Amino acid sequence: MKRILLFAMLALSIQNFAQVAVTSSDRGANDEFKKGELEKFKSTTTVFILPELNTKEEYEKILKDVWTVTPFKVVGYQDFKVLDYADGKHSIANFIGDITTSSKGTVYIHTNLAVRILNKEKFDKGLAKLKTDDKKYNSKLIGLFEQNLSFIARAPLSVNNKFLVDAMKAKSEEKRGDLYHRMYADESFTNTNLGMLKNYFQLINQLISKGEHCGLYDDFVKPEITNLKDNTLYIPEAYMMEYNPWKGSEKLRDEKDLKKLVEDYKFKYQFIKDEDLKKKILNNDEIYYMRYVSMNGNKYIDVVNAKTGNPAYYFYGAGFAYNLKDDDFKKISKAAEGKK
Repeated sequence: MKRILLFAMLALSIQNFAQVAVTSSDRGANDEFKKGELEKFKSTTTVFILPELNTKEEYEKILKDVWTVTPFKVVGYQDFKVLDYADGKHSIANFIGDITTSSKGTVYIHTNLAVRILNKEKFDKGLAKLKTDDKKYNSKLIGLFEQNLSFIARAPLSVNNKFLVDAMKAKSEEKRGDLYHRMYADESFTNTNLGMLKNYFQLINQLISKGEHCGLYDDFVKPEITNLKDNTLYIPEAYMMEYNPWKGSEKLRDEKDLKKLVEDYKFKYQFIKDEDLKKKILNNDEIYYMRYVSMNGNKYIDVVNAKTGNPAYYFYGAGFAYNLKDDDFKKISKAAEGKK
């Protein structure tokens, strides 16, 4: 398969933890860290490079609430300079993405929230070979930095339809650069409001603090899911959309389709606006919400405790799983009833 870099950098236990992978694996598999790798990470200051949709102060507030595993610094993506943070004393948390094209021409879009650490020795060797008078020096420097970052954690990001359509057609460096900018300047994802990001950071911090590792591909149900019998399941309104992979378009499900979608869910539910969900999470309300990620025909479904950030339910589906289906709600309902 041909792999094309889409966005430049500006970018143990057997327990399962859903849409978050804490692992060094490039695939998000449940691999152990090399000896000393987590300790190395914990000795760094983590530089958070996040979308401009929220202020630096808002990001700092949620990080102060949930991020304890390392010191941290929030840096605007346009202010990030590679050589300022290539000293081996910093780790990087940012949004990343790439395009993969198969031999048959099938295009895959991958986008992730990534926490990574630099192999300074390899970076320095490559840096010594770069010539500062090279017209492509900056792009080569960025590429070198990216190549020598290894994963500590990741969470898949679910792009909205407009971003997906444009990414599928992006062939030139200019268009790919525009997509990178949009990751940070526009609302390009359905699972990255400030509250959801807080829950992602909360869970990653918890796992790393305990020295645990986990992958993305093992389903699980925790006893806590039975709390849904007495609580409302909040479903983000973005998940009311239905995507047509053949046309590359989406539409809002009508009332009949929505009723059919959730008819097998036996307990209370409510579709909720993104802004309202964000407020509930930031207010530390004790609620449960669905967090749904679709990527390349694969889907990742969480039911998240908004106060703790911990999922009580997780399902991973591979292959032609482009939308939420009635069976997804049926499975959650059975889990809440304590049935298999």
